[in-house]
Amino acid sequence: MFKNKAYLLLALLMLPLAGCVYDRAMYVIEGRDHYIGVSRDQNWFWQDTVNIHLIAHRMPDCVESLRIDDVPRHATIELYYPPQVYVEPIHIAEVNKAYYAISTASCRVQRFATRPDDLGRHLGSFKEAPDGRFGFVADPAAR
Repeated sequence: MFKNKAYLLLALLMLPLAGCVYDRAMYVIEGRDHYIGVSRDQNWFWQDTVNIHLIAHRMPDCVESLRIDDVPRHATIELYYPPQVYVEPIHIAEVNKAYYAISTASCRVQRFATRPDDLGRHLGSFKEAPDGRFGFVADPAAR
């Protein structure tokens, strides 16, 4: 009898963690050590938002991320490769109508004050699939 109550108590203690999200996806630039990543975390199962981390990753030299709070869980994050008129090569991520420059040359991620004039070539989207998996889906036209 005690054993069943212990399992019930354990199940009840785990309930607040059920439905929480922590996942990540990446757009590979060059091998497993050079990529742009997005991670999502959700603190409580009742939230319909997540915190997003945009990650510039080029190891062994550098890794940097920028946290964006309270993004709708099912938001799609678009990734672009703009014309390279910037000081260093960048990619542009669109998150909830805000735009972010991601440089793997200097491993910096920063928000644009306004929408860039030319987003460039659409590379694909970071998004949650119907089965709940989060991943990067390449734009077929970008290949």
